[in-house]
Amino acid sequence: MTKIYDMAVIGGGPAGYVAALRARQLGLSVVLAEKEKVGGVCLNRGCIPTKSLLADVEGFRWASRAAKAGILDQQPSINLSHMMERKNRVVGNLVANLEKLLQANDITITSNVARIVEPGTIMTETGERFRCRNIVVATGSRSTTPPISGADLPGVMTTRQILELGHVPQRLVIIGGGIIGQEFATIFSAVGSSVTVVEVMDRILVEVDAEIARRYASLLPGYGVTTELSAQVKSIERAGDVFRVVYEKRGKEKFCKAEAVLIATGRRPNLEGLGLSELGVKVKDRAIEVDRRLHTSVDGIYAIGDVTGRKMLAHVASYHGEIVAENIAGHDRDVQDDLVPACVFTTPQIAWVGLTEEQAKESGRPFRTSIVSLASSGKAQALGEPRGWFKLIEDSATKRPVGAHFLGPQVSELIGGVTVAIRKGLSTADITETIYPHPTLSEAFREAALGFFDGPIHTVSRTRSYGD
Repeated sequence: MTKIYDMAVIGGGPAGYVAALRARQLGLSVVLAEKEKVGGVCLNRGCIPTKSLLADVEGFRWASRAAKAGILDQQPSINLSHMMERKNRVVGNLVANLEKLLQANDITITSNVARIVEPGTIMTETGERFRCRNIVVATGSRSTTPPISGADLPGVMTTRQILELGHVPQRLVIIGGGIIGQEFATIFSAVGSSVTVVEVMDRILVEVDAEIARRYASLLPGYGVTTELSAQVKSIERAGDVFRVVYEKRGKEKFCKAEAVLIATGRRPNLEGLGLSELGVKVKDRAIEVDRRLHTSVDGIYAIGDVTGRKMLAHVASYHGEIVAENIAGHDRDVQDDLVPACVFTTPQIAWVGLTEEQAKESGRPFRTSIVSLASSGKAQALGEPRGWFKLIEDSATKRPVGAHFLGPQVSELIGGVTVAIRKGLSTADITETIYPHPTLSEAFREAALGFFDGPIHTVSRTRSYGD
């Protein structure tokens, strides 16, 4: 007799494997189809490998600063191939642990491409069929390559290829000034590459609050990163060992040369080969449409994570995984992914949650902003990283923060707590009346909130009002 699973998951990334594990906690039987390694892009070719490299870069920057100050006897050198080897070990250990966790939870795993042949049945590329009461599509997203002549030349890399690069290019051109492009610019400028970022928009990091992005951009020349904005790449040409990236800027054709080119122009939902159109699953803007319970337009078929196009972040995908498993188990939970923290792991880091100043203006609500520098932060000075700013956005009517934007060392570790404060509707007065530990960077959060009252104690804030 053919086994009927309670849930089949297509895709073993942060959305899929979390859905499978949560479903097992709830007593559901699960089959998980993953064509490559469990963990998906995030664990194998994205979040984790880049953070391993960035951790090494931070260590190298500290050692360089210490040598300059005479704390270390000699200037350090960095070995990219050894960094890549450590990155591979980190990823390998995490993948192995995840595989053991899935097996320990008695989840059936098939290492094949799978598609939906009908509601209640998935089939792998080898012809194996699995019957199931519910199907969860968690196929994630993939890199996009714009229609640039020469983009397919050997040596023009996506993020997958650059993560296996064994040498430091003297010059690196990164096409795309978003989060992915900026993180790789941080890595390769630190190891010795002269980096040029070519961005079609009029600023980098368009997802980030414009003031914070502008302040971050002002630091880039000091790290050896050049930025070409409002630049439309027309072609990539190769002459021997050198690439020539041709772009148009203000009506004029320009070019830059490099030994390596990275295309980092974003990602899009991965829908191909699933059989969605034959099933009548609705797709909008190349993403699967879902309701608040993550159900698609076809009964018994759900979609989670990047493939929904909602917020293409690993932590959102994992959250979706928990919600979909609970809904399939009959718990009836609506997804609430409107307030999501985000981070850019550059040097210094950027982290934010809630409305940007631009979004607050578009909303038409009256609001105020308060921004303070980290130059007066004892912890930032002790870390040797005083270049940073904390910015809060307060709704003038409710006197509650609706946005927080941080630029500074390790601010990715602070934004989670700030998210709780905003989500639970704490007022800016609540923040100022809370005692923060000293010396920490979190004190600057309170200092920014004090800007809405009599002003911070240890620094000067710049406060502005809109629409009052």
